[in-house]
Amino acid sequence: MGTAARMLVEARKSLGMSGRPNKITREYASRHGDEFLRASWCDMAVTFWARHSGNADAVLLSGDRAYTVWHAEDFQRAGRWRKGTTAEVNRAKPGDIVFFDWGATNSVDDIDHVGVVEKVLGGGRLQTIEANTGDACLRRVRSANVIAGYGRPAYSEEDDMPLSSDDLKKIRDIVWNTDTAPAPAGSAADNPTWRHINVLRDTYSSVQEIKAAVVHIVQRSPEADEAEIARLVLAGLKPDSIAAAIPDEHAEQVATALGNRITPRD
Repeated sequence: MGTAARMLVEARKSLGMSGRPNKITREYASRHGDEFLRASWCDMAVTFWARHSGNADAVLLSGDRAYTVWHAEDFQRAGRWRKGTTAEVNRAKPGDIVFFDWGATNSVDDIDHVGVVEKVLGGGRLQTIEANTGDACLRRVRSANVIAGYGRPAYSEEDDMPLSSDDLKKIRDIVWNTDTAPAPAGSAADNPTWRHINVLRDTYSSVQEIKAAVVHIVQRSPEADEAEIARLVLAGLKPDSIAAAIPDEHAEQVATALGNRITPRD
């Protein structure tokens, strides 16, 4: 299974595509019949991006989709559906599959269109990538009043997006601040738990260095997409890889120690 980042990379490849039949409709028609060559292709595009990014299992819960209502119902049945209220729209994530109702009803049965969330802008607004908008694939900015809801795919790495600055501050101030919680007894040389916590602390420091480098790149090249650079770089820092470096016999000690460090103290 793939990731949200890969889903977005694939969607961006289609930006500027227009008219039909096109690459997306031809591929869909090759599997489902020539009647799809000139049909509305917004959901065919989501199908295409999912299949080509390794996300078919996460995005296409019941197989290929060209009909948006059925696709939204797939997410509902899986318990991965969020309504299009302003509050829920603000909780969307890049890679979510967002469905639109131009009649502003928030009813799944009235869904007209679909795209993928590229960026959450706040205030109930999303930046999206959509196919079949003006018979082309374009970026759009959409508001909660026309968003019926969105599906949250079960990407294999749902947490591989860059942390926000607020999240990083919380990590620094709560988890990694030795003044707020006692370190495990002993030195790194004779205490495996303390040694592995130091590995995690070093990883955090590396993330900070990467973020600083990204900011430097963007300052020198204002046209660069800071969020995309950070996402692609940080995708290489996998929690599973860190966990795999900790021997099984020390895993419980590490988990307990980290738990103690994030537990609020009187």
